[in-house]
Amino acid sequence: MSQPKLQYGIHCNECQFEGPAKTNSSNIFLIFFALLCLSIFFLPLIIVALIYMAIAIAKPAKKSCPTCKSTNIIDLELKSVKEHEENVANANKSQQV
Repeated sequence: MSQPKLQYGIHCNECQFEGPAKTNSSNIFLIFFALLCLSIFFLPLIIVALIYMAIAIAKPAKKSCPTCKSTNIIDLELKSVKEHEENVANANKSQQV
């Protein structure tokens, strides 16, 4: 049995782009860094900064299309894994008959 060819990246439903996604996570770290710098003057901001960082790590980064900036995308990795699982299920059904 051959291994599935996994495609990494996104498919944009607006402009039909396929390739790597752009993630919008740099602003989160800039805010975190600013909170840490300000915490030198006001120590309770350290707690706020750590809570903010925990929330930023827990939620996934938003992916968008690098050409049209649309967030209406399909993750190709998830799509190919689902297709592979369907193919395996169909192959198992045909072997049982």
